[in-house]
Amino acid sequence: MAIFHMNFKNISAGDGRSAVASASYRSGEVLYRDADEKNYEYPRVVKPETFIMLPENAPEWASDRERLWNEVEAKENKANSRYAKEFNIALPVELSDEEQRELLTNYIQETFVDSGMVADVAIHRDHPENPHAHVMLTNRPFNADGTWGQKAKTEYILDENGNKTRTEQGNIRQRKVWLVDWDKPGKVDEWRGQWAQVVNQYFELKKMPDRISEKTLKEQGIELPATKHVGVNNQAEERAEYNELVKEQRSNLSRQENVDEKIVAERRLIALKEHMSFKEKGQVAKLGKELQTYIEIDQLRDKQRM
Repeated sequence: MAIFHMNFKNISAGDGRSAVASASYRSGEVLYRDADEKNYEYPRVVKPETFIMLPENAPEWASDRERLWNEVEAKENKANSRYAKEFNIALPVELSDEEQRELLTNYIQETFVDSGMVADVAIHRDHPENPHAHVMLTNRPFNADGTWGQKAKTEYILDENGNKTRTEQGNIRQRKVWLVDWDKPGKVDEWRGQWAQVVNQYFELKKMPDRISEKTLKEQGIELPATKHVGVNNQAEERAEYNELVKEQRSNLSRQENVDEKIVAERRLIALKEHMSFKEKGQVAKLGKELQTYIEIDQLRDKQRM
């Protein structure tokens, strides 16, 4: 069954993150970071399929993963700088590896690269039932000569005669004008909708019945699970525990962007079960049966690390 899963995040200096370290983790490559003069290495059992897609005007060195993200960190050198956008995306299991790559690269090219972004792509196939990709995107365009361009410029607010205006305090009035629309409100929703459209068009071309949607649970009319009344009988403790689980699931569901994402978790859960005890497997199975909903996979990972 085809599923929709696509989450966007920022890789920011203000969060203590590194673009170089992030690229190393996703690609499985050893990358040297100039800022702290150290190598970053995150070995993987299954080597990811990686490649970099360049926009027009990008210099040749941008195809070098290590240099690219070191250059980004050098350019975006403020304490709160955002180095990159990233998104992770589920690939349709109904398609072959080659078809998945073709679908993904066409989408990235038309949606991001053609607008001026560099896309650093890592396709992970650690588990056949959970093919997905991590894509890091640059936040700054390139000039025609291959140098870094501006993300925004300052524009003075003029009067009807073309003269600069001032505030009551005497300061010249000005505003920030973005030169790219990558951060405008609603842009992420637009990108998510474009992915659903591209996948569905591909399915239709292949005469496949599957379809996906970027719509939220609420938009799809999915009901949240109800809690049970906590009585005074001997099942009160069990019901209280159940209610806590339901509340947790409600919180998880409110963060999910599509009902199909529960299938992503189920697929990942299969891969994690081999690391769980018999008791843990039983608890997870019981919870899934009772709630018929998504189990937050990150919480399971956290538990595994403890």
